[in-house]
Amino acid sequence: MGEDKAINRLSFLAEKFNVFENNEEEIKTISDYATSNNFLLSKLTNFDNVFAIVLRSNLDTNNETFKSPINGQNIVLNIYSKIVKIYISFDVFNDIIKSDPSPYKIYSQWILNIFTKFIKDNKFDEAKRLYTEDLPLAEDYLKLFDKYKKKKVFKDMFKENTNLKDISDPSDINQYKSLSELYDVIDPFIEKDPSNIEKLINEFVEEGKALIPMKDRRFTVYIPKTKEASLIFDEFVGWCTTKNRGDMFNTYVNGKKYLRPNGDKSNLYIIIDNRFFNGNLKSDYLFQIHFESSQIKDRIQSENSYKSFKDLIDNNENLSNFFYKEITNIAKSNNSYKKTNNVYIEFLIKFGWTEALFELIEDYTPIIRFVNKDITKLPDISRFKNLTTLIIKDAKLTDLHHSIGDVDNLQELLLPNNKITSIPKEIGKLKNLLFINLMGNKITNIPDEIRFLDKTNGGNLHRIAINPKEIGEINFKKLKELLPSVIF
Repeated sequence: MGEDKAINRLSFLAEKFNVFENNEEEIKTISDYATSNNFLLSKLTNFDNVFAIVLRSNLDTNNETFKSPINGQNIVLNIYSKIVKIYISFDVFNDIIKSDPSPYKIYSQWILNIFTKFIKDNKFDEAKRLYTEDLPLAEDYLKLFDKYKKKKVFKDMFKENTNLKDISDPSDINQYKSLSELYDVIDPFIEKDPSNIEKLINEFVEEGKALIPMKDRRFTVYIPKTKEASLIFDEFVGWCTTKNRGDMFNTYVNGKKYLRPNGDKSNLYIIIDNRFFNGNLKSDYLFQIHFESSQIKDRIQSENSYKSFKDLIDNNENLSNFFYKEITNIAKSNNSYKKTNNVYIEFLIKFGWTEALFELIEDYTPIIRFVNKDITKLPDISRFKNLTTLIIKDAKLTDLHHSIGDVDNLQELLLPNNKITSIPKEIGKLKNLLFINLMGNKITNIPDEIRFLDKTNGGNLHRIAINPKEIGEINFKKLKELLPSVIF
């Protein structure tokens, strides 16, 4: 009877989640179905294997093509269209079922729901990571959950947890939205003793199996160079790289997929709040960063990991300076900053270190162009003596550095759709400037020195694009008076 119950449940789940065999015949059947019903079809792949197929309603507008973070292939999606169906490959389905430790597979649907939720949210890399890396963790967590969920101590410990306020019944697996939340609730039942960790860290450093590139009164940055040096955090965190099961440490550190631009192996950075060594264990006392896979994880891998770490570096100068230099140096290596989809540049932007983007550019460059990047301030750009075109568009730019007046060869200054309110008086020194675009900026302060850009005062400005409604009638009239030879 028990075996029949499990089989029936698996049959139900296979039908519910549209499980398909990963072969040409079944994929063609799904593709034909999509075509005949006018659906958009996207194949999500892991190397040569299709792990899921997504069908969306086919609207005529707003189709977007973007590169999959998983395999780099183009995926066409309509970000406003409704997901009609998600198909899951049998291989993924089978791996998820295997990770369910319960006899009747009562937790399989919960894992499948998390997997498909990632896909619905366009988090394809997270979906892939769940079934390629995190299923062993899910199995371990579920074993503990199943063991303790009906015990009084479990409910008592849950009441003390302030991170899971939305959960009313801690014994109901379906109320947990992620592996992170599940880890959080079973974390108290994992045996932990951090008293020896600092000693082990120092021993690994002495043996050349790890590095401590930065340490101050509050924080320690630890880089394990071997799997052994990473495993010491196993019982304290939910990171797959610290687990003995599988070999995810070497996948991330030694795998070809995550090599740095100059060919070096990547690093896992473990950031330790030194209070951890004294037995304290809050979720933000341990972080792990892996730049090459764009991951920042706190101890329990919560959804707030990035925000918590950003708060951390914003309030610790030594930690901030270390990662600023570290990311900038990696980005500079082997001219990697010239490549599109540069993860290091994305980190610099996320952390608000946009001045570093200009450090990566050669002095002799004729064009600087940033579009849809959060660059709130223009740093000192006086070293770019050959610069003829500066484009910063849709970047939330608020300030122009006065050094802009030292870029003598500048001919085009294109700054549309930003938050600029004031123009520095030094702009009047740009005698070679031909065109200015300030559309989408609510300029309130226009310096008198801008008149020196006009041909009547020795300048060469031919045209300026600006919206009179955005800058106001008085300012627009002032501009017209100061620039009588310019086309508006």
